Amino acid sequence: MEVEYGGIKATGGKLFVIISLLGTVGAGLWGGFEFYKDYQDMKKKITSYVAPDLSAFDKKLGILDIEVTTAKELISTEINSIKETVGEAQDTTRDIRTTMKTDINGFSDQISAIDKRSRGDGLETRTAMRNAENEVRQLIADTSKRWDDKLQKVDNKLQQVDSQIELLENKLDKKITKALENPLAAMSKTK
Repeated sequence: MEVEYGGIKATGGKLFVIISLLGTVGAGLWGGFEFYKDYQDMKKKITSYVAPDLSAFDKKLGILDIEVTTAKELISTEINSIKETVGEAQDTTRDIRTTMKTDINGFSDQISAIDKRSRGDGLETRTAMRNAENEVRQLIADTSKRWDDKLQKVDNKLQQVDSQIELLENKLDKKITKALENPLAAMSKTK
């Protein structure tokens, strides 16, 4: 395809390049105009800017400075009061600690004396307990021996009774056998 305009001939490839070039130039001009318009709008806003009135803020800062100064003075007074109270508490603590040390030393001496008496009493108690244990053991041993002797006597008597019963059974068996073997005993039954 070929186009002629004002004595210039353009073929399809050249035509395409020309149209692309015109589109790019048009878009660049349009972008430039938009940028210039935004610049003009911003310039109007900057020139019409009025700084805000900060006098109220300055007044509030002044009041805040006064309040901070007053608070510092109050805090300083409170800290001094607390320091005095802490100093008094430290003095009282020292006095209490000294008194407690004295009391503890006295209690320690009393405990030592009680411990000494307790050891002596404990020795006497252990000796008495050992003696009582020995007496109880001896009593148990004596009682056990007496029971063993009595049980032995009972056992001996039981053995004697068993042997007498056995003798009696043997005698009875012999008499029964003799009576059953007696021919006369059989006759008296037939009559």
